[in-house]
Amino acid sequence: MQNKNLFLFLLLLCYSFSLTAQTRTQTIRGQILDKETRQTLAGATISVLDQASPLGAVSDADGNFIIQQVPTGRHRLQCTYVGYEPFVTDNLIVNSAREVVLNIELLEASNKMGEVVVNARKFGSEPINELAVVSTRSFSVDETQRYAASGNDPGRMAMGFPGVQPSRDSRSDIIIRGNSGVGLLWRLEGIEIPNPNHFARRGTSGGGITIFSVSMLGQSDFSTGAFPAEYGNAVAGVFDMRFRRGNAEKREYTFRAGLLGLDFSTEGPFSKNSKASYLVNYRYSTLGILNDLGIHLVGPRTNNTFQDLSFNLAFPGKNNKHTFTLWGIGGNSKEFYRTEDQDKWQYFEDWRQYNFVTNMGAVGATHTVLLGDDAYLRTNLALMGQKITVADDTLNSNRLAGNYNNEAYTENRLALSTTYSKKFSSRVSLKAGLQANQVFYDLQWRRLEGEQFRTLLGSVGNTTQLQPFANLRLRVGTRTTINAGLTGLYLALNGSGAIEPRLGMRYQINEKQAFSLAAGLHSRVLPLGAYFYDAGGRDLPNLDLALMKAVHLVAGYDIMIRQGWKLRPEIYWQHLYDVPVAAAAGDTWSMLNTISGFPDRILSNEGTGRNMGLDLIVEKSFEKGAFLILSGSVFSTTYTDNAGKRHSTTFNSGSSATLMGGQEWKMKRNSTLQLGLKVLYNGGQRLTPLLPGGTANRYLAEPALDQSRPFTEQVQAYFRPDLRIAWRKDGRSAWTLALDVQNFINRRNQDPINRSYDPDRNAWIFREQSGLTPILSFQLDL
Repeated sequence: MQNKNLFLFLLLLCYSFSLTAQTRTQTIRGQILDKETRQTLAGATISVLDQASPLGAVSDADGNFIIQQVPTGRHRLQCTYVGYEPFVTDNLIVNSAREVVLNIELLEASNKMGEVVVNARKFGSEPINELAVVSTRSFSVDETQRYAASGNDPGRMAMGFPGVQPSRDSRSDIIIRGNSGVGLLWRLEGIEIPNPNHFARRGTSGGGITIFSVSMLGQSDFSTGAFPAEYGNAVAGVFDMRFRRGNAEKREYTFRAGLLGLDFSTEGPFSKNSKASYLVNYRYSTLGILNDLGIHLVGPRTNNTFQDLSFNLAFPGKNNKHTFTLWGIGGNSKEFYRTEDQDKWQYFEDWRQYNFVTNMGAVGATHTVLLGDDAYLRTNLALMGQKITVADDTLNSNRLAGNYNNEAYTENRLALSTTYSKKFSSRVSLKAGLQANQVFYDLQWRRLEGEQFRTLLGSVGNTTQLQPFANLRLRVGTRTTINAGLTGLYLALNGSGAIEPRLGMRYQINEKQAFSLAAGLHSRVLPLGAYFYDAGGRDLPNLDLALMKAVHLVAGYDIMIRQGWKLRPEIYWQHLYDVPVAAAAGDTWSMLNTISGFPDRILSNEGTGRNMGLDLIVEKSFEKGAFLILSGSVFSTTYTDNAGKRHSTTFNSGSSATLMGGQEWKMKRNSTLQLGLKVLYNGGQRLTPLLPGGTANRYLAEPALDQSRPFTEQVQAYFRPDLRIAWRKDGRSAWTLALDVQNFINRRNQDPINRSYDPDRNAWIFREQSGLTPILSFQLDL
């Protein structure tokens, strides 16, 4: 009844904003820049495509342009400039309440003789970072919103991209090409940040939902392998997130409300005739609303809540030579698990409860200065931190808690990043830089073993991490681009480091076909808790562990099948080495199987890993009201233990596939109907069988396993179809009413990760993931 009343209220609210039916228009404005020098480009032509009559503008002396009277709906823009490669946007939503503000960056053409330039950006999902030639795609705010049941979350959206293995409803663990989330790098505004997830995983990169609100995001990149030299400290993947700037001409507001919570953003100029702008967003959510309706995204015993705040303040210089931005992001989340119906308690799991609290924040200042006409220098200074606490208890008959596991991890960083970019000519450019982190840590972990607590982690201190890089971009003729780079990684904690050569090449065969090849060495600093395991008899035996390293080789082929349709197969091979594995004979533990937490054993760098496979994607760009992304992966992911024996990893499911598509119809009275479908599939995750007889310590998170058969059991395959139906209306304001139905066939997938061990039965207790879950939301733009 509550859900029905909310739906009727939102319908009445929508109707109140829909009393007029005149044709609505809006303004598109922005700035045109040289991608490699950040110089403004005067005289560039910007056109709105697919219009009956010409509609466009020419950029002024400062590179600014404005196109007025653009009809509401979806539009593609093309930007052309003499001597530069043309640029075409993806389909942008133009609504009646918000201006569209674009910063378009053009690459200078390598050919100056008038021949046709064949390597133009024509599809819309090409990477923003021009140095990434394989396994990288950009994504927009619109993509994050239009994919069914993605929750406006880039992490959940990425589940539908090739090479990513979906397996969870309630968490966005990004498993890329069989790699653990330990190897994933998150960047914001060009600087590495801690795990930006609510309910963040300890020691890895996943969580419940990212702290990023879609109101803040600009076009960003997602990479799954063979990264350019700019991306250090990653062996699995990279999220390179960017904040957009607020509208410097007009104050605008967005309000979102739904069963997941509330979201409010505001943006505009600081003062009239000021170039400075602000963009601020606050989000509060309590999944308890869904629990009260009998809908459990996480589990029937779990209650959680989160909130976050983000901002981006931009202060351009009067002469466009200097730009200063102040940005920040922060959030906290709380999760509590307990069984309420005490009369039905039978097993250990029924008497168990836990409290899980995470806090993350980052604030930074960025200064960009143009150095002449062919170079710029960008400097970031940021302060960031993260704290994660976990308390596991058992209850007695009086519901009094007895603690048996207590974890508290605090990591703060002072980070400095500087990047220098210089264009020597249209064929040769250089990008180089350095990131330095001073890391302060306080890592505490105590666990009950027998009658006493044992300290597994108990370290406080600080260390330095350095990452220099340089990349030379060469364009040979009009068809070939070569990126040669070198990056380094150094950890002062134990003096470990690596020098990593990178090489990428793209050959544009013709306007419809291109071949890409990339290879490189990549390394990753281990989660700090891995270095400080307290073995009792020995003093920090893991302190001297080397960096984890990987060699990546990727080959890709792009084929434009027809207008708006692209086919891209990619084959990849990854060899990981210096992988931390258990040092004890017969123990098959490897960091490549880590989902969450820190190791509780002595390690060595004797392990290796091997990932190889084929990713295939067929993509239709958003044209004529429809889009489609169909991807599939077949792969093998294995590792070796300290004895050199090769086993499947826990992520070796063999195959995964996704389908994401949608259709829009223009309706009467400035309205649009949207339908969307998303289907996720992943072969079952692998587990190591339990050892018959159980374990002597009933409180161990990992019970006694049959180490002679690691990861030979496989849970059921993960399969989930989602639907989306939305109604968008343009009037004096603009609003969208949407219903996302997650798992509309009500399939109860087994949860292989969020499981617990019951020592009374010597068995894993698997939780069922959420069934059919309707999520109603309303967005109002003013």
